[in-house]
Amino acid sequence: MHKSLLIQTGILSLIIVIIFFSYKIFFYEKKNNEVNLLTKNDKKNIENNDTNIIEDLNYTSRDNNGNIYEIFSKTGIVDKENVDILYLKKVKAIVNVKNSGIVNVYSDFAKYNKSNLNTHFYENVKLKFKDHNINSDNIYLNYLKKEIKITENINYYDKSNKMTADVIEFDLTTKTSKIYMLNQTNKIKGLIKN
Repeated sequence: MHKSLLIQTGILSLIIVIIFFSYKIFFYEKKNNEVNLLTKNDKKNIENNDTNIIEDLNYTSRDNNGNIYEIFSKTGIVDKENVDILYLKKVKAIVNVKNSGIVNVYSDFAKYNKSNLNTHFYENVKLKFKDHNINSDNIYLNYLKKEIKITENINYYDKSNKMTADVIEFDLTTKTSKIYMLNQTNKIKGLIKN
């Protein structure tokens, strides 16, 4: 009797395993292939569809303190993974911090976050603030903290002074800056005229 019960349990287990693998092979893989085809088609549609390209982009924001941030771009592309992220081309930004003045930033490209206004400007970047001019490879604007971090190939100049450094950090609210080299053995180079 135990022998027949053992055989019946074995046959039932074998039938369940066969049904499971049959379902997995014939139905689940077919469904996955259809999903993969849909995903590939959706990606092609997004890449070929011009609706995710924005031309002559202009965003303006004003916070509770009266500070204004405007960003303009010739074209922008919405990130496929995060709709708050835009990749911009031929960019101009105007940061008007109340009681501090206007900062203009120009770059070939930028990564802009619509939700917090933080922006990474890169390639052929220029910053102008009053008589101060800075050229660099990267500028990171943290709009909420009102901080600007400038990095890589920095050339600063005004009417009579010139300087090169690795990093400049500037607080737009307090108007304080920190200038330094990444390698502490290197020195900041400058030409200062009185």
